[in-house]
Amino acid sequence: ARIAHLKRCFEELLEVAENPKGIQPQMATRLDHLFQPIENAANEIRAHKRRRTNPRTWKDSTQNTMFVD
Repeated sequence: ARIAHLKRCFEELLEVAENPKGIQPQMATRLDHLFQPIENAANEIRAHKRRRTNPRTWKDSTQNTMFVD
């Protein structure tokens, strides 16, 4: 249920961002601030999955990649 709710919320945000008429500059900056942490987390997870070697210790992981298989 939680994942479905988050998916709906994210789709609503994307719907606003993809408005064919464009969005106001202030709204664009707000959306950038919302999407930046999501982009960072996705990049860390993507880099973790691309690793050729196993992490040596927990110090090689970040908060976003600590429990990724």
